[in-house]
Amino acid sequence: MKNKFLIALSAFALFSCSEDDFSQAGAQPIDYKVSVTYDETFDNLAAKNITVKLKNTNTSDEYTMATDAQGNANFGSILPGTYDINATVTLSAAEFNATFGYAPETEEVVFNANLNQIVVNTNNTMSNLTLKTARLGDLVIKQIYYGGSHAQQGASFRDQFIEIFNNSNEVIYADGLYIGQVMGKNNNTSHPKTQANGQWDWSQSLGMTIGNKANTDYVYADYVFQIPGNGTQYPIQPGESIVIAQSAQNHKAPLVDLTGEPISIQNPDLTIDLSTADFEAYLGNFRISIEKEPYKYDLENPAVTNLEIGYWGREGYWNGNADFIMDNLGRDSYVIFRTESLNYKDFPTPDVTEIVNTGSSQTKFNLQIPVSIIIDGVETQHANTSSALPQRLPSTIDNTSTKITAPFTSKSVMRKTKTTANGRKILQDTNNSAADFVEVTANPKGFAN
Repeated sequence: MKNKFLIALSAFALFSCSEDDFSQAGAQPIDYKVSVTYDETFDNLAAKNITVKLKNTNTSDEYTMATDAQGNANFGSILPGTYDINATVTLSAAEFNATFGYAPETEEVVFNANLNQIVVNTNNTMSNLTLKTARLGDLVIKQIYYGGSHAQQGASFRDQFIEIFNNSNEVIYADGLYIGQVMGKNNNTSHPKTQANGQWDWSQSLGMTIGNKANTDYVYADYVFQIPGNGTQYPIQPGESIVIAQSAQNHKAPLVDLTGEPISIQNPDLTIDLSTADFEAYLGNFRISIEKEPYKYDLENPAVTNLEIGYWGREGYWNGNADFIMDNLGRDSYVIFRTESLNYKDFPTPDVTEIVNTGSSQTKFNLQIPVSIIIDGVETQHANTSSALPQRLPSTIDNTSTKITAPFTSKSVMRKTKTTANGRKILQDTNNSAADFVEVTANPKGFAN
């Protein structure tokens, strides 16, 4: 299997500023510069002809500029305000060779960067972006249906699913693959234990001892599932996918929940049939094992293979979710990865000041997953632009984010088709979800274009 690499930009702002310097009516435009270079692996070479985009997080106004021969994007007439900064370029193998003097391992190389919640004002007139490398996997997250369907006329959240696609030209076995839901700060309010971009500063979590590596080298999952198998039991053919359902039922048809109450569907066209999904996240037996009642909507389909539970919180401090329920506002992110063992540490969010376990109140823990083992990740974002959340995934995994316009609309986010080779679709994978995904009506094993 070919290894793929992504050149990703990690970024930092050079100056700080006060909160009362935000844009306001009558503010005068200022000049702003973004300097882009490659890291020490490439001798800190200036990155020329890189497209840099500034987006005002309040007004959605966008400014685009290409870097010059010195690697500088010089923006003029920028109104003071809070901005997200994004840079991206794709080089062919020939262009890469001409720039760096050697051939890459892939036909093209993608360069990405993001810098979130940067305040632009007279005290902060410049940011630096540094190019770094990251891996692109042959398995990709193809579709995430987290928004659900109409709460009364459809199936609400019960028809959620994730689809994983083999984007390579070789058979890949799903056996042992982990799927994790990455959590983070679920609002954009200020807090003393956050990073500059507003995300939790995990270095301040109770028991953490590794400093800022806690933020740069790891992500934090509130739960993790694993696909079972002996190693060669669940093949995914090139150009094909697997669907992982929250509940592998035909949600178009009436059902009966575990309490004996009927579940009616007023408009079957609003939801989907997941009875032929490849896997389902059934937690009933696990709930019984920890002396909890199974969730009334967690119906098991005996014909569909159950996922194994890799992590559901620290033992004795179990996650309060009773089923694989994705946040329908998009306040989660998702990763797939492989590892020999999930013997990783777990931590509470940094705002927790003491560990509590009283039976009625328990501290919630989150599994610390190394970024280095992640095959693919997708950042989803709040449906409401004004409620945009700080990035959970590092730019080496996902440079931007994708979202649906509203929950309970039967919509999913689906990866675009890049090209077709010998009848096999190849999906777009630049680790830049804003460009890689589109909003579609949920369609298991369908394609966006």
